[in-house]
Amino acid sequence: MLDLSQLNFDFSALPHWVPFRKVRDLAPAPEPAEASAEETIPDGRDAELEEQTRAMLLALDMPGGAKLVTVAWNARLRSTAGYARYPGWAIELNPKLREFEGQVERTLKHELAHLIAYHRSGRKRIEPHGREWRQACADLGIAGEKAQHRLPLPRNEVERKLTYACPACHTTVQRVRKFRRPTACLHCCRLHAGGQYDGRFRLALVAQA
Repeated sequence: MLDLSQLNFDFSALPHWVPFRKVRDLAPAPEPAEASAEETIPDGRDAELEEQTRAMLLALDMPGGAKLVTVAWNARLRSTAGYARYPGWAIELNPKLREFEGQVERTLKHELAHLIAYHRSGRKRIEPHGREWRQACADLGIAGEKAQHRLPLPRNEVERKLTYACPACHTTVQRVRKFRRPTACLHCCRLHAGGQYDGRFRLALVAQA
């Protein structure tokens, strides 16, 4: 059992007590410090945007996607306005979008269109901003949406030193990093293999700076 006689209280660190007669003689409480710019940047999931996204998916008869979709702010995004991950049904948005009128909703629909397009295509290979994505954009009310934004966000200049080429049509693709898995020419696969991967059109590394 604790022996209370062994307790030692040190009050030396407390401020010196000064008697007062009236409450108004007391010094006013310090003003709360203003939040810094970094503290005001949203980060993490946004319940309101998720609810809006679920409503859009339900309107397009996609209850499964409505149950899975998440929308979050990602303060690490710099030059990218938004990002979509499928089949994870996850959307990430750049917090700087809030500085431009109407861009949060537009970018949200842009990224959601990617998820819808991939979901509708099943296992079929599609272009990121191809016909399926454009149709999804139209269904969401942003027909004519561009593949890339034109917002004045800071750009990350990355030199693409790797060049891949298709052995059939000789189309070249510039890359920053090597492909982690076999990747074929989408045009040739769609033209000659029904959109499925075909090793005959596997992209080959032809130049490396």
